[in-house]
Amino acid sequence: MTQKKYVLLLSALLSVSLLMMSACSNGGNNTANPAPGANEGTATINKTGMPIANEPVHLKGLVAKYELVRDWNEHKGLKDYEAKSNVIIDWDSVPQNTFEERRNLLFASNDLPDFVMRAMLSPQLITSYAASGQIIPLDDYIEAGYAPNLSALMEANDGIRKSITSADGHIYSLPNISEADGRIASSWINKQWLDKLGLAMPTTMDEFYEVLKAFKEQDPNGNGKADELPISGYKENNSSGNEFFRSFYGSWGFGSNSGIIAPYMDVDDAGKIRYIATDDTFKDMLTFFSKLWAEGLIDKEIFSQDMNQVVSKVDEERIGYVAKGNNNLWMGDNRGHYVQNPVFKAIDGDVYWTGVSPKVRDIGSFVITSKNPNPAATLRWADYFLSEEGTALARLGIQDVTYTIDGDGFYKLKDEFANNPNGLTVDEALSEYTIFQGGNIPQRVTQNVDQSAAVLPEMIANKDVIRPFLVPDEKLMIPNFTEEENIQLSTYATDIEAFTDEQIVKFITGARPIDDWEKFVETLDKMKLDKYLAIYQAAYDRWNQQ
Repeated sequence: MTQKKYVLLLSALLSVSLLMMSACSNGGNNTANPAPGANEGTATINKTGMPIANEPVHLKGLVAKYELVRDWNEHKGLKDYEAKSNVIIDWDSVPQNTFEERRNLLFASNDLPDFVMRAMLSPQLITSYAASGQIIPLDDYIEAGYAPNLSALMEANDGIRKSITSADGHIYSLPNISEADGRIASSWINKQWLDKLGLAMPTTMDEFYEVLKAFKEQDPNGNGKADELPISGYKENNSSGNEFFRSFYGSWGFGSNSGIIAPYMDVDDAGKIRYIATDDTFKDMLTFFSKLWAEGLIDKEIFSQDMNQVVSKVDEERIGYVAKGNNNLWMGDNRGHYVQNPVFKAIDGDVYWTGVSPKVRDIGSFVITSKNPNPAATLRWADYFLSEEGTALARLGIQDVTYTIDGDGFYKLKDEFANNPNGLTVDEALSEYTIFQGGNIPQRVTQNVDQSAAVLPEMIANKDVIRPFLVPDEKLMIPNFTEEENIQLSTYATDIEAFTDEQIVKFITGARPIDDWEKFVETLDKMKLDKYLAIYQAAYDRWNQQ
């Protein structure tokens, strides 16, 4: 999550925290949680296999219901799981557009369900609710064996454990984990143009520059007009439009030790948090792209246009290179002309592909509250979704009803769901059977289970080009902050990042000369950049000590 999103949540966090403190001081439940045991309430809880409980366990769950998904109390997929598990849930199934308000109200009044699914909790809110004693730490239950799937994942990849461990050293929530190629961003170069002009695939930034010049000057679309746009892209909502520029960080060696932690932040070789936008190598990168802009090699609308405008230009055979998405299906009818380019080398040292997200996503997907009478059964119920079988239920529905498994272990939707005869989309056709729509659920997405375009055979082949250059998973850091650090971040993050975004665009477009570099760095220093970095350094040091 970016710092902008952190800050947008801060005001809500502070007001909710005050309400919670009031509620807890007036009869809130601050009693200690029972020690994990095989017998909680009247049911015997099994650590493996089905059923989860020998006798029915009844729980109350709060969930954000995505608009395409049926009421969770009437959901065929969940009813199937209920029969297997013997865990019966009375769902408060709240439409997603009103969920945040209801969730905050329930926590503020301490009128809590037993657990929250699709909780959509930011790290700040997890920290706050944990500090008030309203959500419980899961560590003891995990260690006691009631989360076998999560335990196996953490044992295989310690980065997962670190990513879901809060600043106080406890685990409070279950994550969404992706091991599939959907977490790897792509960029796309026009192979048809390369072939037509007799050009080899570039491997360095200097070679890339020569290719871009040829795209502009040698009429690769063959229409007799100088209308080619060597580099194009589009502006996403609430962004500066410089995402294409960020996709080249690894070509200059940035992100090698941590990935890109925040838009302009990584870890240097000495283990220190670095604001790369003040690094001299970053200045070299800006100088290169400023030259591309001055020579007309970058689409002048790149900082303002939307995706549909780019698709139109692709349809018109006008674009040579674009960095967007984890697949190229969005690019329209001419998408087959484009392939993944290698990592272009801009420095003498090692280069990387930094466009890869950590395996851990949506950290605040599921929490258990202090009102819960049976945390062991609840955790086992949720942990099921971190198995391949449970993820298949969440994403594909019921085996032999909505999907089958082939001899190679790949899950395949039945044709009436993949190609619905009534014209329904896949999400619509599966809405009675699946809960993945809208995201924010505990799950473990593997190549076998993922049905997205990112795992089509041709897309996997494209990813193979950059796979050797990915930043190792164990180095991809997700920072976790204390309550005090979150408050401090709000003092610095938004202004520093917004200023940097604005100036990067100015440097690239020539609205600000590169000669102003030192003044740019001095301004950032005056904005308390050192204090901003110190907060991240503390988080990184905790990460390494866990």
